Formats: sequence, C-alpha cells, structure tokens
Amino acid sequence: MKKLLLAACAAFALAAAPAQAWLEVEGSWWFMKPSGNLALGIDGLEGTTLDVQDDLGYGGRIGVPDAKIILGKYVEFGAEFFQFNMSAENTINRDVRFHDLVFPVSADVSSSLDATFVRGFVRINVGPDWLHGGVYGGGQYMDLDAKASSSLIGATEKDEKTGMPYVGAFLVGSPTDWLALRGSVCGFKSSFGDIDVRFVDVELSALLTFDWFYTGAGYRYISIHGDDSSYPITADLKLAGPVVYVGMHW
Repeated sequence: MKKLLLAACAAFALAAAPAQAWLEVEGSWWFMKPSGNLALGIDGLEGTTLDVQDDLGYGGRIGVPDAKIILGKYVEFGAEFFQFNMSAENTINRDVRFHDLVFPVSADVSSSLDATFVRGFVRINVGPDWLHGGVYGGGQYMDLDAKASSSLIGATEKDEKTGMPYVGAFLVGSPTDWLALRGSVCGFKSSFGDIDVRFVDVELSALLTFDWFYTGAGYRYISIHGDDSSYPITADLKLAGPVVYVGMHW
C-alpha cells in the first residue's frame, strides 16, 4: 500500500511538472503611451498639478526596450530591466509651479521624464506543459527624473529614487505545440509616514514558439501612484500600449 501511494505521488509530481527550459532570455519593445498627472513642490509649497498630455505635450507613443532573464526550473530566479526617456515642449496656459520655479502663463516650457526600473524576483512554476503558472515575489528599484526649462526663467530638475517589494501571479497556456498564451499581474501598495506608494503591472501576450525560439505580441499596462507630503510630490501615471517579443529558451 505504501509503495502504491509513493508511486501515485511520483506520477502526480511528474504530471504537474512543467516541461520548461532551465534558462530563458527575452527582449521586448513596448510602444508605450503615457497619461496621468504629476505635481512637484518644494519646502511645503505644493506644485501645480499638470496633465502629462494636455499641459506638458506628451501625446505620442514612446519606444521602451525591456530585457528579462529567468533561470531555474520549478523554483525560478529572474531579473528584468526597462527604461524610458521622453521629452516634449508645450506652451502653458496658466502660471505653473514646478519644483522650485514658477513658469508664467504663455511660456514655452520644455520638459523631460526619464525612468529606470530594475527588478529581481523568485517564482514558483507548477503544472503540466499545456497549462502552468504560479506566484512570484521580489524587489523593484525605480529612478524617476523630471526636468522642466524655459528660456524666460531657467531650468529645474527633481530626481526621485525608491525601492519596494512586490508580489504577483502568472499563467501560461499552450493549446498547441506552436502557440502559447500567457498573462501576469503584479503590484504593491504601502503607506508609511508621509509616503503613499502603489503600482500595478498587467501583461497579456500570445507567442509563436519554434523549438528554442519564440516571438509574439501583447499588451502591457502599468499604473504608478506616489504621494510624498513632506516635499510635497504627487504622481499618478498610466503607461500602456502594445508590445512585441523575441525570446530564446534552453
């Protein structure tokens, strides 16, 4: 009876083990479009709330490169890096306080927003090859740099660096040998002292698989909210758009 039970457990473990590679390397290009608003103050003075599209002029899509590597099987270790740099120029229709400067109405203001994200995570991947997934958790480092300038009064800049943990879940389905459908969601929410931070990252994709190589397309949505009342600084940004992928696994 004991041998029969052990054999059944072993059979179940083999059936639940995904036939995944030990190493996966993926690159993607995200056609991201920003929306939302931000306000940068200083020394207790609130900044003007600015819409990134209407006030600052960020209306088009921005190409965002992303690199990801995953190592392991069942218990997997991974890292991800992506970065974007965007700039625009617009004529403002009211007086605007941005950090330590006040731009007068009708000023031509050039601005830029640069961001770097670095993630490290551990995830559990279980299930048969045709439908597997699990949960994961890790840490994220963000570096956000905002600049604004005008020939009338000069330039100002605010750089904010922060780190935070996050948790998530993912699911991969393969209805055929050449097609894979996958989805993931992760996020974090925390309030401590004067700081309130939360973010959500959702990604859906369809991939064509060719032995050790795959390619495909999908959609990604990131929502970032940060509020630090000690400066004060407030940002409520939405980053969304289609993605194309190329990857290899062994």
